[in-house]
Amino acid sequence: MEVVVKLNGDLREKAGTGTIKVSINEDETVDTLFMKLGRRHPRVVEMILDPTTGELQENFNIMLNGRRIQQIRGIHTKLKHKDEVAIFPPAAESSAAE
Repeated sequence: MEVVVKLNGDLREKAGTGTIKVSINEDETVDTLFMKLGRRHPRVVEMILDPTTGELQENFNIMLNGRRIQQIRGIHTKLKHKDEVAIFPPAAESSAAE
């Protein structure tokens, strides 16, 4: 099973790619996806998650199949095979990179 992570703005530059495929197990959540992603791209995850709390940084927008995870269960949202997770940095940060 795998999900596709789409990175936008500064996150794409930090990772050196806009798309990353990540293997997942059944019943994994967005937070475990970030742990796996952090092994391959630690600088990207450092930007997304608060280092003290492990919660999503303010103003980051994470979309799961076109729906904001904040409207579902936040970083505890469950993933399934072939889900697409799109990560958007804060608007001021992404517009400065363009």
